[in-house]
Amino acid sequence: MKASIGLVVDDDAQIRSLFAEVLRDGGMQVFEAESGGEALELAQTNSPDFVVTDIQMPGLDGLELCRRLRRSPATAKTPIVVVSGSADEQADEATAAGCDVVLAKPCSPALLLATIRQLLIKPS
Repeated sequence: MKASIGLVVDDDAQIRSLFAEVLRDGGMQVFEAESGGEALELAQTNSPDFVVTDIQMPGLDGLELCRRLRRSPATAKTPIVVVSGSADEQADEATAAGCDVVLAKPCSPALLLATIRQLLIKPS
């Protein structure tokens, strides 16, 4: 069975590394990006099975990243999880931008992994 490929996007290196490690420990292959722009490039070249992104990042933020991923035929149906410290206030906006799940930061590793696994087994 092929390992799922994920893309973790966060300008905070500690959070990005933690999320990537959790997902790798869960048997997934993970690419990391520190910005929305870098994430778009990685998404086009690596065709991730899912994306985990922060909302607040300098430059291209997580909401605009969601919108652009949804507009691209290669990533239009890729599950997107937004993890944000202001998840309650931004949940509607994130959903409108195209994300599938909004999780509050700090997010437990177990919840993140379970959420990704659930998204990956849903029929398209």
